[in-house]
Parts: sequence; structure tokens; C-alpha cells
Amino acid sequence: MENGRLRVETLGPLRAFVGDRELVLGPPKQRAVFAVLALCRNNIVSRDDLIDYVWGEAPPATATGNLHTYMSGLRRAFDQVGEALDSSGSGYSLRLGADGLDVVVAERVAARARASRADEDRVAAVEAFDEALACWRPGSALGGLPGPFAAEHRARVADLRLRLLMERAEVLLELGRPTAVAEQLQDHVRANPYHERLRGLLMSALHRSGQTADALAHYRELRKLLADDLGIDPSVESQALHASMLADSTAPVLASALAPALAPDPLLAPDPNPNPNPNPNPNPNPNPDPAPTPDPAPAPSAQPESLVRPAQLPRGDANFVGRVEAIHQVMEAARNAGGPQIALIVGAGGIGKTALAIRCAHLLAAAYPDGQLHVNLRGFDPRQPARTSADALHHLLASVNVKKIPDGRDQRAGLWRSIVRDKRMLIVLDNAESAEQVEDLLPGGGPSFVIVTSRNRLSGLSVRYAARRVAPGPLSADESLTLLFTAIGNGRVDGELAAARHLAELCDHLPLALRIAAEQVSAGAEVKIGDVAHDLENVRGRLDALRLPDDELSSVRGVLSWSYTRLDTKTARAFRLLGLVPGVGIRPEAAAALLALAPAQAADTLRDLAGQHLLETTAGSYWMHDLTRFYAEETSRLGEPDDSRQQALERLLEWYVRTLAQRYRATPSIRLPFTLQDDFPYELVSLGGQSERVAWCAQEWDNIAPLMRAAQRIGRHDRVWQLCYLLFEYFYAAGQARDWVETVRLGMRAADQLRDRVAQAVLHNHLSVAYSRLGENDAAVRELHSALRIVEDLGEEALRISILGNLASTLREAKDYAAALPHAEKAVALARDSGLIYYEAGTLDVLCELYVELGEFGEALRVGELGQQAARSCHNAMLEANILIALGTAEHGLGHADTAVEHFQEALRLSDSSDDYHAARALFGLAKVQHGQGRQGPAGGLAARALVLLRDLDAEDVDEVAEFLRGLDGLDRP
Repeated sequence: MENGRLRVETLGPLRAFVGDRELVLGPPKQRAVFAVLALCRNNIVSRDDLIDYVWGEAPPATATGNLHTYMSGLRRAFDQVGEALDSSGSGYSLRLGADGLDVVVAERVAARARASRADEDRVAAVEAFDEALACWRPGSALGGLPGPFAAEHRARVADLRLRLLMERAEVLLELGRPTAVAEQLQDHVRANPYHERLRGLLMSALHRSGQTADALAHYRELRKLLADDLGIDPSVESQALHASMLADSTAPVLASALAPALAPDPLLAPDPNPNPNPNPNPNPNPNPDPAPTPDPAPAPSAQPESLVRPAQLPRGDANFVGRVEAIHQVMEAARNAGGPQIALIVGAGGIGKTALAIRCAHLLAAAYPDGQLHVNLRGFDPRQPARTSADALHHLLASVNVKKIPDGRDQRAGLWRSIVRDKRMLIVLDNAESAEQVEDLLPGGGPSFVIVTSRNRLSGLSVRYAARRVAPGPLSADESLTLLFTAIGNGRVDGELAAARHLAELCDHLPLALRIAAEQVSAGAEVKIGDVAHDLENVRGRLDALRLPDDELSSVRGVLSWSYTRLDTKTARAFRLLGLVPGVGIRPEAAAALLALAPAQAADTLRDLAGQHLLETTAGSYWMHDLTRFYAEETSRLGEPDDSRQQALERLLEWYVRTLAQRYRATPSIRLPFTLQDDFPYELVSLGGQSERVAWCAQEWDNIAPLMRAAQRIGRHDRVWQLCYLLFEYFYAAGQARDWVETVRLGMRAADQLRDRVAQAVLHNHLSVAYSRLGENDAAVRELHSALRIVEDLGEEALRISILGNLASTLREAKDYAAALPHAEKAVALARDSGLIYYEAGTLDVLCELYVELGEFGEALRVGELGQQAARSCHNAMLEANILIALGTAEHGLGHADTAVEHFQEALRLSDSSDDYHAARALFGLAKVQHGQGRQGPAGGLAARALVLLRDLDAEDVDEVAEFLRGLDGLDRP
């Protein structure tokens, strides 16, 4: 980074500097994105969270695209100053040092001020508080920036500034300077009329300055405000201060009676160590000791009400494993005073949210000296209804020893916020059902930290309070194995290591499932890990196996059912129908067809299911963990009528057929060998050029292949062979040849079931190309002769042309040029007579390649140039690339190296990143030109690149390229 380090100001209008140079951060939303990344420095912020933080609860459909645009704009802003913005598959992060963020600097200086005060160096403390407060700039924090994250930052740093002002005022009172305090705090009290600690400081300053009447007037105003607006009385501390002023007793007047403990803040110290254990490393040991049990709270009768310190954290999981990154995120959220002071741990049932929350809470406990609270909100408890906010507030107030708890929820919430405002407390709200259930339980401000767990995303909290969302996924393979070592024993796992790894895979690396399986193994010395794994291999019985008898809480099916039963009727039906999807994921457009919903409704439904972690989302596609998918299949079998299931799958099949058929229906020169009705009310994915279509098929192949098998099972043989036909372009350009053969054979079986002779002829033709790609030319010729016999009496001229062209091409590859040439010439003549430009281009391509191999390079150029014109006119880049490679080879044969290179390079450009086959052939053509010019090193490098692509495709050309490379033996090639 040029001339200095990045420095970001957020305690005022957002500004960023490198050295003395200010960066131009762009329009407001782009600046808001940068502000989030700066305040979450060095941590990856997911794209979903960025959208929540900047757009709020109702982002526009263009939010994802806009976010990409804003990140591009920020990268341009950083072009000249080095790379500070990082991106990953899950989101973005900004590399920024602690000294580079003003709010972190302010907190660090504040920690120094507190340390000086603890050492009774009050003058140094005031100077440090002044230095910290000087970090604020004129104007509102992040002024003019949209979004809930910016709004929450403004509220938090305003609260932080107020706390620093109060601590400074306390020190000034200790130094005997009450007049300065009274002058300083008047405006702040008017802005924060309910703030008892602030008003108590002003009352103390006024009283000690000889203005007792004004101090008593402030108390009366406070009492009236609290009674009229909140229905509560002033706190015990305020009442004690009032009584002391009335008695004119100076001893209790010190405002420190109103302040919490002011020891140096361990969260904000330069080298924090929040772990209460002697080991300073906050990262969990894979096999930790049980978390320490906190000191029990003193009995209410043993000390005054104001000194009760709750310590309610449950004992931590002795076998806690992994989660290093998730723990780091929670700890960072706690340390980051400028960011959210709420951490949301969200995820699917059984993923280990509560264990993670309790682990983090024990690590942080020492940093919250006013106590640790734990409330089970029972949001997904099968045995009891979810806890109401009013009931949870009663628990919280009773926990801090409030004797008289108001009846109304609003009054309880107001009293809770008043009590906790100036406390440093750690609050764990476990198993929340919704944001609404949690909202009244949150502190209104102050230094407390809240950890919330839920199966829902709780977007309301993320949006309104910029809460930091932490979403732990399944354990890694190594973490799963460590859990089994811990739970079963090293000796037994070591003795069946392969079976243990397989068991972890069958458990989907889900902590709950792993613990249940481990318990089943541990039930007796005679139980083998391999036996339990064998039981789980039965997909239909896996959910039955992953449960403990007579323990509803220890059942994967039970955990999933609690989420399922919370769904409304429409969303529950969507979950059941999604259980029919046999692939690895589903796009929103495809889901709309499956669910028979409008696109917006389908997208909302998918988001609802993802929000409750019954679906996961990656790169615009939704998917289920294996165990969730098995449960969805089960609910579909049990809860959805057979005709509904059949119709849903048929809609999904038709969606894929129509999406792939768009290209053919938009190109008059290519006629589909089947018909589609015009009415289909569901939105298709718009696929542009050939490279985009091939790339889309590559992404969707793991969905299409199992869907074809599902279509065969439900008797939709027409959809099977239609999909097989429509995948030709993908397989020819980038697919695995052996997968292609298997797929066409599946299509052939479907065509035979239908006795559809056109389908049979088409697929014999396609199968010949697949065999040819594998170098099995005899098999390819047999398929083509079978196709010709079928097509003779069908009157399908275009199909006959295609078969003749492929027969000529296959015989050429078999070096039987005499037999190939008449078929190629006949195919060209028929194509010209038919007026079908696509087939004319294809047959001219075959004839051009034949002339190249016969060494008739002049004829090859004449025919190939006509073929190139035809290919361009029908916008077929793949066909044009093939012709260009033949033209390049002919020019090279004539000794025209420069022209040959131009043809090969143009073919490489047309192949783009989706047509690996033609890219490899173009690279090999360039290699041969380089070799002919004596440039063996570049020739070897180009051929090596071609070989990698061809091996991935399992193409017959591998042998030719490998032989070429062996001829360059001894060269230093990449």
C-alpha cells in the first residue's frame, strides 16, 4: 500500500485515508458497504449479511447485482493503494490494522484511562479520556449513510461517547472539580432524560457545587418521567443519592455509587484474554476439559439488592470439538465496541448452536463482572410451548433480584433496559423462535453483550440492530473424527479408522448425529463402529437409526420435526415437494415450477425455509444437508398425495426441457425432433450464447442426471430422451465422454419404451459421436448404420443429413478416407438442397477435415471458408471453432504459419472457458506451428495444456498429443 497504512474514520462522516491522501469511496450505498467491512475488519462478511446491513428487511431484487457493482467500485478506489479488499466464496473482508480504525483507537485509549484511574493517577486518566473523546469528528457518525448497520453504529458510538463522558465526569468529581462536571453534563441530560447514572452525576455535581435545590429538582423530574412514561420508580442508587442530599451528608454523595465496577475492561485492553481458564488461548482444544462452573450468585438475603451478580451459564460440553472460526467471530463481535453487541448463532437443528454459545459465554465470562444470564426461550422445544417475552423478562428481572416486577410486558421491558443499561453483563438467549420473541429482552444500550441462538436467521435482529450473524456448518472430517475419538475412545476408533470416517460421512458431519452414533457404539464393547455404519447405509432407515430410545431430544428425526411442525401450511407443503428433488440443489426458477408458484412467491418460500435452516443457499442455488433431505423425502411420502408428487416432478422436468430447448426454438435453422406446447406459465433461465449454455449445463449436471433417472421411474420416458437430446452441445464441448455414453443409453431405453423411431434414430446418431470421442470408431459406425436404417422411411431429411455427415466424420477418424468422401459429398449436397444453413455448415466442416487429412489443403481452404461463413450466419461458435481449427491446419500444411496461428487463436477465443474440447485442439494446433518453427519450449507448454484438457474429457486425442510430447523429450516444459 502506497505511502502509509489505511486509516478509516467512523466517529463522524465516513472517510478513508492512505497517508495524507483521502480515498474516494463513491455513492452512499457503496460507502455503506465499505463502512460495514471496515467495522468488521479482518472478518469475512457474507453477501447475505451485507445486503441485510445496507438494504434492510426488504432488499430489491437487484441487491446482489448492486453489491457486486459496489465492490467493483471499491476495488477501483483501492487500485493505486494496494489490495486491501479480499473476497472468498462466502463474502468479503477488509484488511485493516487496529490503529487504522478510529473507534478501536478510542476504546484502547479509554482502557488506558481506566487503568490510570485504577492506579489513582486521576490527572492522567482525565487526559486519556480527553484523548479518546477527541477521536469523534464534527457531524453524525456515518452521517448520510443508509441502512440498519450504519444506524446501529450511530447509536452505539453515541452510547460509547456518553459512557466516556460520564467516566471522565466521575474522575473530575474525585479531583474536586464539580463545577466543570455540572457545566459539561447539562446538555447531555436533556438529550437522555431517562439515564439515571448520567442524571445522578449531574445531581452530585450540582449538590457539591452548592446548587442543591437544582439537584433536588432534577431528582423530582426524573421520578415523574419514570413514573409517567415507564411506570417505575427511580433505582435504589438514585433514591439513596436523593436521601443523602436531603440529609446534606457528603459521604454517600460521590457519584461512584451510581457507577459499575471500573476496573480495566478486559475486552478493550490491548492484549485481551477473555478465557477464565489459565490457558490464554481462546481457540478450543479438540478434547477440552469441562468448562469451569461459575461462582454461584449470592443469596438475595445475604447482600443488598443492587449487588446481586447472576452466574447462570450451564456447564459447557466436555467433548466440545472444533468451531475455531465461529468462536473467533463471536469473540470479535464482543471486542468490537464500534460494531454490533449482539451475536446471532444460527443454524440447523443438531448443528451445535447451544454448545457453541455456552463455550463462547464461558470464554467471555470474566469480561462481564456484573453477571452472566441464561434464558432458554424454548423456541423449538417439543415438550413445552415457546416462552413469551413477558415470561422471559420476568426471569431476567428476578435474576437480578428485582423484588417488585411490573405486570405489563412493556413495563417489564422498560425496567429491564433501565437496570442493564450501565451494567456489563453477558446474556445468552438460547433457542429463540423469532426476532419478536427476543427484541424486548435486549438491552437498550450500554456495554452488555448478548448471544442469541436460533434455527431461524432472525433477519429482524440483523437488520434493526446490525447483529453479527455466525452460522456454524457441519464439522470438518477431522473434527468429526476427533469427536468420535473423544466419545468412543482412542483405541476403538484407531482399530476401525476407515469405518469411523465412513460413519462420520453417513452422519453428515452433524454433531448431534455423531453423538447419537457414538453413544450407540459405546453402549457395549461388542458393538462395532462398522456395524453402526452398516445400519446407517440404508437410506430409508437412517433416521430410524439415528436416535436414542426414550429420548426425544436425542433424535435427528425429532430435531428436524420440531422445525417442520413450526412451518405454516404452504411452506410445509413446499418442504415436502422439495424432498422430491433428486439432485444436489435447485434454482429459484426451477423451484417455482416444482411448487407451482409465481417467481416472487417461490423465492420468498425458499428464503423462509433457508431462514429456518431447512435449506442452505450457495451461489443462487438452494440445497439440503443429506439428513434433512432424507427427512423431507419421508414427509413427502407420508404427507403428500401421489398425484401431487407426480405433477410436481413433471413440472420440474418440463422446466429443464424448456430451458434447454430455448436455443433451438429461437434458431429456425435447427428443428427440434419433438414438439412442445406453447403454454408454460413458469419463468425459465435465460441462457445467452453457447458458452453460457454449456457452462449452465455443467453447473446443473448433478441435478439433471438424477432427474432423468427419476423421470424413468415415474414413466416419463419422453422427458428422458428429450433431455438426452438437448444435452448434446454440453457433452460435445465439455462433458465426460463415458458419462455421455451412459446418458444416451438411458435415453435409448426410454425411446425403445415409447417405440419412437425418430427418437431412436436421433439417439443412435448421438451415441455414435460419443463413441467416436472415445476412439471406438467401429461401435460408432454400427450406431450410424442403425440410424440410417431407421431414418430411410421416416422422411426426416435433416436427420438423414446429420447421420451421413457423422458417418463421414467417423470413417475419416478411422482413416478410411475412400469410404468417407462419398458420404461427406452426399451430405453437403443434401444440406444445400434443403436450405438448412446449420446442416450446410456442419457438412462443409466434415468435408473440410477430410480434405485436410488427404493433404488437399487448397480444397480444404475453399470448402472451409464456405463452412465458416455458414457457421457464422447461424451463430454457432462451436462449429465455427471446429472449422477454424481445420483451416489453421490447412494453412500450416501450406507453410502459412502466421495465418495458421490467427485461425487457431480465433478458435481458442471462440471456445472461451466452456468448450474445453475445441480449446484443447486449438492449443495443440498452436503447439504444432511452434514446433515447426523450431520453438520447442513453447510447443511443449501449449501441448501440455492441451493434454490436461483432453485427459479431463477422456478424449481419444490424448494419445496423439502425448505422442507429440514424447517427441519433445528432454525439454523443460510446464
